[in-house]
Amino acid sequence: MLFNNVLMPFDGSDTSKKAAEYAIHIATLENSTLTFLHVLDNIKQGGAIGLRARYGDMDLVDGFKRVRKQEAEEWIKPIQKEAKDKGIKTALTILEDEGSSKLKIIIEYIKENNIDLVVLGSRGLSKFKQLLLGSTASGLSSHSTCPVLIIR
Repeated sequence: MLFNNVLMPFDGSDTSKKAAEYAIHIATLENSTLTFLHVLDNIKQGGAIGLRARYGDMDLVDGFKRVRKQEAEEWIKPIQKEAKDKGIKTALTILEDEGSSKLKIIIEYIKENNIDLVVLGSRGLSKFKQLLLGSTASGLSSHSTCPVLIIR
């Protein structure tokens, strides 16, 4: 087996759904473990929730994070079920972005968990916009320690 551990970072986008099809197919062929990874957005200090947190209202922050986590779980649940129905061992990991970057969190996860392949969706931006804005997909293709398959 070339790919024992396949990672599929997801954000709930249409390209994530398309990437999931590829990840499931590869995991089936390779008899791999497929891990779905979602990184919760960092609560910025300038936003309403961030400002409330700054003044000690952590209940609101915790509630926001809990809802975002539930949304991610609900989004991936049918995809994870499809993989399990095909005999694929799956895992779901949801991490919090506490101020570094989603890219850094995913790269660290890849290293710490012996990931052999990353399959993720591109947002479909033009090459020019990717150059200006950057993206998780292009960042992973540059900095990942394992192969990255970007699905459009």
